[in-house]
Amino acid sequence: MLSLTLSLAIVVVFLLDQIGARFLADELPVGLELAWAYLPPWYVSPPWTFFTTIFVHAGLTHLLFNLLGFLLITPVLEERIGSLRWALVFFLGAAFGQLLFFVARLAFGSPTFLLVGASGGLMAVLGAFARLYPRERVTLFLPIPGVPTVPVIWLAIGYLLLSFVFVAGGPGSGIAHEAHIGGLAFGFAAAPLVMRVPAKKAARLAAVDPSPLESLATTRELRQILEELRAADVPEVRAAWLEEFAARALCPKCTGPLRHRRGTLSSTCGWRVRL
Repeated sequence: MLSLTLSLAIVVVFLLDQIGARFLADELPVGLELAWAYLPPWYVSPPWTFFTTIFVHAGLTHLLFNLLGFLLITPVLEERIGSLRWALVFFLGAAFGQLLFFVARLAFGSPTFLLVGASGGLMAVLGAFARLYPRERVTLFLPIPGVPTVPVIWLAIGYLLLSFVFVAGGPGSGIAHEAHIGGLAFGFAAAPLVMRVPAKKAARLAAVDPSPLESLATTRELRQILEELRAADVPEVRAAWLEEFAARALCPKCTGPLRHRRGTLSSTCGWRVRL
């Protein structure tokens, strides 16, 4: 998957940066050569770093937090909407977040900056996820059994509000909250437009067999959703009804919530069914 490949590339760049800084004694280590920076009068980064800066991270903690986003959220959305659409959300969202960061820092009277990390793109993915599948339940940290899950729309709104609080406190935190806000807002607003881009994923969605869901449709509401799913002739509409069904149905083994991923409904107890 593209999202996991990108996360691996980010780890490789981080390791090269650490090796260069520790053993090669570079005056300009790999990280800074790739970062989007404006540090007059001694250094102004070339234009192409506007793209490559997403591969650079300020430290191990920064890297690990972003890798959590890559592992827990991005593969799920990429599987559902396709790699091309996912890439559009991620890279355009990252660019929009970076531009908002630059404008905000100028407004604060702080034109000197060093911007690194993939957080803007990850926030765009979160925003698109919240727009397309608002009821999908996700864990705040690791998918450990017993850890409570929340609808992804709550997570997106909570993070947006928290970022606004930090921005209101000024640019002294060292974290580009403005880029986070820009990325999340872009993903949420652009998701319906991105879904109009043709993708190979549509053919797979059209091939989903809803018959295994019959035994799970134990309420009138679930039976109505199942009928809507069967009647839908647009792949994205079928996917939306499938997500609605998964969000409301319960595991027949443990009566816990279900999760839909890669054409499979599953529960934390180990129960699963292939569609």
